[in-house]
Amino acid sequence: MRFMKASVALAAAAALTLSACSGSGAKGGDATSKTGSATSLPASDYNKVDPAELADGGTLRLAISSYPEQWNATHVDGNTVDLSTKIYGFLAPINWVFDEKGNFDVNKNYVESFEANTDGDGTNAMVITLNLNPKSHWNDGTPITAADYQATWKACSGQVGGISCPSTDGWTQISAIEEGTSPQQVVVKYSEKYPDWSANLSRVYPAAGVSDAEAFNKGWLDPVEANKFFAGPFKVAGSNVAQGVLTLERNPEWWGTPAKLDTVTFSALDQKATAAGYANGEIDAIDFIVDAATYETAKGRPDGKITMSDSVQWRHFTFNARAGALQDKLVRQAIQLGIDTKDIAASDLSGLPSQDFDLNLGNHFFMPNQKGYKDNSTKWAYDPEAAKAKLEEAGYKMNETTKFYEKDGQELSFRYLRIPGNAANENEGAMLMEMMAEIGVKVTYQDVESKDFFNNVIGGEYDVTSFAWNGTPYPMANVGQIYGNPFDAEGQLANSNFTGMKVDKVDELIPAIAKETDDTKRRELTNQVDEVIWEEVMTLPLYYRANITAIPAKLANYGSTVFETLLPENIGYVK
Repeated sequence: MRFMKASVALAAAAALTLSACSGSGAKGGDATSKTGSATSLPASDYNKVDPAELADGGTLRLAISSYPEQWNATHVDGNTVDLSTKIYGFLAPINWVFDEKGNFDVNKNYVESFEANTDGDGTNAMVITLNLNPKSHWNDGTPITAADYQATWKACSGQVGGISCPSTDGWTQISAIEEGTSPQQVVVKYSEKYPDWSANLSRVYPAAGVSDAEAFNKGWLDPVEANKFFAGPFKVAGSNVAQGVLTLERNPEWWGTPAKLDTVTFSALDQKATAAGYANGEIDAIDFIVDAATYETAKGRPDGKITMSDSVQWRHFTFNARAGALQDKLVRQAIQLGIDTKDIAASDLSGLPSQDFDLNLGNHFFMPNQKGYKDNSTKWAYDPEAAKAKLEEAGYKMNETTKFYEKDGQELSFRYLRIPGNAANENEGAMLMEMMAEIGVKVTYQDVESKDFFNNVIGGEYDVTSFAWNGTPYPMANVGQIYGNPFDAEGQLANSNFTGMKVDKVDELIPAIAKETDDTKRRELTNQVDEVIWEEVMTLPLYYRANITAIPAKLANYGSTVFETLLPENIGYVK
């Protein structure tokens, strides 16, 4: 068995977080995780205990930012970190187990072994063979087979009408998925080289739930009814939509080592309620602490512990290029030049234990500790005078009375989509308003509740907003997902490019990046895309975060990691 190594990657994460599906090549040598020196964050920080030494039973009570309306994580509306990463880890197949350096091997509960013929067989550019665990099955008793992988491929490669996956990256390079010597042998044939093949095969969905639009779009709306589509160490025991609480219990259909915990709950809470719940013992963990108030509250729990690791979660502004004056690239460039990202980072991180680390970010794909990182932001560094010059080039004139620019009698303004009470989003909006006033642009607030935020973003009902993207073990595979042509032939959103902007140069480079097998050339191509994104002003990186987690001191095998997989069946409490 080969022990594969994946490049450290970007993706989308915590309160106000989306998940990117994939990232950079699975060749060796890209991961350069920090190792916990005085100037760097560790790759993992948690209480590591042999599960056999833990107590049997107990409950883990976790918080999520909003209660999912779509429980199909391969549906574009289900592509949130809350669902696709946090909840699905307990319920659904996880084919690969990553270590802290980004290396992965099989999770033998689902895949006993694999063979990766990346040189091709003379007919196919690559052939990947998975040998599934014959005991694995969906909760309705149906075995997990090659038919499920085939259905997942067809759904996400555009072969099923009326559905939308978050990304087609890698799926369209597959020419066929076939049954091998048995239904449990999956033979994946690629018509083109695709270095990130392991991202596509990291999960699988049941054929019954993804083969047609009716099942894909509507079959997963009730998590209790969707139990039949899951296959993990836990199953859904109850769903209280009104209270926003999902309850899981040990899965009697699970064929692997029984979970240590009896139950796990997920409660939809805002940041203040999560912090208060942890402090008084009603919530057992706060994942990705992102504000000083929450951190201070968490530190006050007597039996608590704070862990902190590196991460690939990054904050950013997203610009809706379909909205009013933002349709003009010169206006978007002016706004970008008028934003002091270092000042915003310092403000957001103030009072956190990560505030003394340099977490500034000048790239949309690579983190500063990754091979390939290049700061492409220097041309667009904070420069208010250059920002004003761009606006005047766009035909705007300053109204000396209001101190805002105008054009054709219209004041230059845009709306910021804000969630009152969300510390980072609210603070970034306030600072954006101040910075824009300095360059003569008026900002107003468009306030929404947390549960409605991503509905607005996905629907294009915003001008500018901020949230986080969360990383995966692949930094170059999400290029098309976030920045590719956003719409299908019917004009429906086809990926997670919420800017609504089609950039021909980006679309031209996406397939070249997808099939380039030389890591150095691939990084160069990806940096070319990054430069175009800065020029077009699609999203503006602000900074990347440390993964700060608060847990009870007795909780084991749960905490802060970058890539290391903490299997849910191993989580438990010290005796």
